[in-house]
Amino acid sequence: MNCPGCGKAGTRVLDSRMAKGGEQIRRRRECGDCGHRFTTFERVESSLPTVIKKAGGRVPYDREKIRTGIVRATWKRDVTDREIDDFLEGLEQGFRDHPSRDVSTREIGQQVMRFLRSRDQVAYVRFASVYGEFTDVGAFKDLLSELEAAARR
Repeated sequence: MNCPGCGKAGTRVLDSRMAKGGEQIRRRRECGDCGHRFTTFERVESSLPTVIKKAGGRVPYDREKIRTGIVRATWKRDVTDREIDDFLEGLEQGFRDHPSRDVSTREIGQQVMRFLRSRDQVAYVRFASVYGEFTDVGAFKDLLSELEAAARR
């Protein structure tokens, strides 16, 4: 493995332990050249579905793309990285259990929306404003009115 500090190969493993209930291995490494220490995670790569885009194109599932969207929506909010990672693990487990090898961006987006709505309304609105592709302010107001009505119940 190349060192993220100096880029040279030749790091050594200092410590290995199980993580995520035995689904990952966490390794502490040290570079033999510069002494930089860092952590890596190793997990089994399973076959995840192909994502069908709105325009009909097909792309491989990309966990980091979904994570980036959630992190942007939850920026400076009380949603932890652990909660996001747990959600993504559950999402991927649902894909593994799903009989179809294809999943639409709409299905992924709806699951992200449910997750954010249950955690933080501001993050939900932030994500919805991009995912929902609002064409005018009225549609955005409708979303906010719906949230207010649900909060009053």
